[in-house]
Amino acid sequence: MRRLLCPVCTAVLLSAAPATSAAPDAGLTPAPAVAASGAGTPTPADPPIAPERLAEARALVPTLLLYGQLQPVVGTWVEYTVRSKQVTFPVRAAIVGETPRERDTLYQVELEYQTSPRALIIAWVARAGTGRAVVERLAITVPPNTPVAVLVDLVADHAALRGTPVRQRDTDLAAGPFAGKGREQTFRLESGQQVTVVTAARVPVFGVESLRDAEATWTAQKSGTGARPALDSVPLALPRVPVP
Repeated sequence: MRRLLCPVCTAVLLSAAPATSAAPDAGLTPAPAVAASGAGTPTPADPPIAPERLAEARALVPTLLLYGQLQPVVGTWVEYTVRSKQVTFPVRAAIVGETPRERDTLYQVELEYQTSPRALIIAWVARAGTGRAVVERLAITVPPNTPVAVLVDLVADHAALRGTPVRQRDTDLAAGPFAGKGREQTFRLESGQQVTVVTAARVPVFGVESLRDAEATWTAQKSGTGARPALDSVPLALPRVPVP
């Protein structure tokens, strides 16, 4: 589990510093307003990311959101079994809050790693109507430590972060709670590693039935409603460190 959380922890902690005000980031360009589009569709609206910072930026967008599409229904949850070579554990993803704003709605999305100690990742994701989602902030908490949060401002399905599409096909999910039609896509990262995701509209929160990358395999097991926020304290906001 520590290895799976490491990219997120490193990105949050190393891209932040205990300062009183945020500084511009030369490597991660804030996301502009984007027009409605299908998830994962490369468009000119995707802001550029410096090649040497792709891995860091990718760690700031939850993997299930990066390769899925936000299903903005507050209270819904889905539980995944995560299997790596070292460990197997459940992760529950849920949409636990929404704040309507003048131009969009801000959703609070939580991923609870049900391990010991419990780890919680919180993403605040903005979406206008059926437009593309934007991750505004990301926080992580591992009790008893104080939660820390960092500004992100990245399009959730940024084409450069997803990688190069290798293949895609329709597929049938023959068994399980999400049986039916699905869509399988494979992407190749700049490292040469591949990510394969199966999406299905019946799966709440992200629409992801399964996802496999070099570190682990995520498989949706069950879903439901009635999810409530697990975050019980205000995260310490840490601004990004400017690139020299």
